[in-house]
Amino acid sequence: MQRERILGDIKLRLEKLNIYELRQVARAVGVHRPADGKKSRVINAILEIAQNNSVPEPPSLRGAPPKSQQFDEELVADIKTCRNFYIALAGGIPEEEPTVLKLSDVRQEFEAYDEKGCGGLLDLSEKYAFLRSCNGGTNLTDVFVHDSFISRYSLREGDFVEGRCLRKSADEAYGLSEIFKINGENAAKNDFRRIFYELTPVYPQVNVKTAVDGKDILCRIIDMFAPLALGQRAVISAPGKSGATSLLKSIATGISSNYPQIKVVLLLTNELPEEITDYKRTVKNCEIFYSTFDMPADTHYNVARLCAEHCKRICESGGNAVLLFDGITRFKRAISGCGRNADEEVKRILSCACNAEEGGSVTVMSTLSAESTCSDSDAEFISIANMCIALSSELSLKRIFPAIDFNKCFADRDEQIIGYDCAQTASYLKINYSYEDIIKLFKETEDNSEIIEKFKN
Repeated sequence: MQRERILGDIKLRLEKLNIYELRQVARAVGVHRPADGKKSRVINAILEIAQNNSVPEPPSLRGAPPKSQQFDEELVADIKTCRNFYIALAGGIPEEEPTVLKLSDVRQEFEAYDEKGCGGLLDLSEKYAFLRSCNGGTNLTDVFVHDSFISRYSLREGDFVEGRCLRKSADEAYGLSEIFKINGENAAKNDFRRIFYELTPVYPQVNVKTAVDGKDILCRIIDMFAPLALGQRAVISAPGKSGATSLLKSIATGISSNYPQIKVVLLLTNELPEEITDYKRTVKNCEIFYSTFDMPADTHYNVARLCAEHCKRICESGGNAVLLFDGITRFKRAISGCGRNADEEVKRILSCACNAEEGGSVTVMSTLSAESTCSDSDAEFISIANMCIALSSELSLKRIFPAIDFNKCFADRDEQIIGYDCAQTASYLKINYSYEDIIKLFKETEDNSEIIEKFKN
C-alpha cells in the first residue's frame, strides 16, 4: 500500500502543475519527447518512469535549448526515489541517490557543441527550409530551419532571420536553434503582417531626394529632371562605360544618408569581384546581396529572387525598401542558359515595385544596357518603368561627365512628386537650354531651390 500512496501523492502534485511546468519535470526525469502530447500523456509517461516500467532517456541536445530553467526539484527527487523503491521490490539494485538534473547543466553541455551566430534570407524553394547568406559575409550559409520555427514565428520566404545555430560534429549540417530577430525586429513582433499581393498599389507620391549637398551635381540633376519617389519602378538606360555604376552608387549613398529609416538594398548579380569590393567600400549603410560571374546560373537566379522577396517582406511590415539592381542585362545573360525565361524573371523583379495604400513601399531601380545590339525586350522594360534616367553615349565617348541625356529623362506624374514649379522649371530648361548651359547653371547654384526661384515666372 505504501507504493500506491507514494504514486498517488506524486500524481496529485503533477496534476496541479501547468503544462509548461510539467514538461520541465518530464525533461528532468527522462521522458521521451516531453513536449509532445497533452497533459495526461506527459503525466502517464512520468508515472511509468516512477514505477520502473520505462527507462529514462538522457536530455536531448538537439534543437533549441529549453526556454526556462526552473522546475520543481523536490518533486523530481521524489519521482526518482519512488523509482528506486520499485527497483528494489523487483529484486534489482537501486540506483545511486539521484542528483537533481538542472537545465543549466544541460545548457552548458549544449554549448559544448559547435554553436554559432547565424543570419540569412529564408529560402523555402526546396523540400527543406534553409537560411541563405547572399552577402558573402562571415555568417554561415545553408543553415537548416525546422518547420516548427516557420509555424511558430509565421516566417515567409525572404525574411532575414538572425539567431543561433549548432551542429554536433563537423560532418553534420548546421541547424537553427534559436531566433533573435526577424527583418531587424524582435521576433515576438512578427505575429501580424499583411500579404504583399493583397496590398493596394497607388501612384508614387513621396519624393526621395538623392543629393546630399550642393556639390553633388549629378544627383541634383536627377532630383529635378527624373525625380525618385517611394514605390517607383525606375530604369537607368545607359551604354557601356557611361557611368551607370557610379550613378547607382551616388543614389545609394544619397538615400541612405538623407533617409536612415529607408532600407537600401543593393543587388549585384553576375558581377566582377573587384566591383563588389568597390561597392562595399564606397556605399555605406546598405545591404549588399551579390553573386560573382564565376557562380552557376542558378545562384544568380536564387540571389535575385530572395532579395526581391526580402524587399516584399519589408513592405508587408509597413517599412520602405529601395532595391538598386545592377543590372538587368548581366542578369539576363547569366540565367538565359539555365532553362528559365530571362525576360519574365526580370519582370518578376521589377514587379516588386509598389507604393501600398495601406503603408509601406518597395522602390526598384535597375541599370539597363542601351547598346544597339540589345533586344527589343529591353525597350519594353523602359516602357513599364515610371521613371527613367538616360545616359548619353556621345557624351561618354567625349569623356564628358555627367553624361546625362536630359531630353530622354522622365518621371510619370512628376508634378505630384516634386511640385508644379520644379516640374515646369525642368521642362523649360530642356526646351531652351543646351547641355553645357544646364551644367553651368547647376554649378553656379548651391541647391535646386535657387534654380526654381530664378525661373519660377
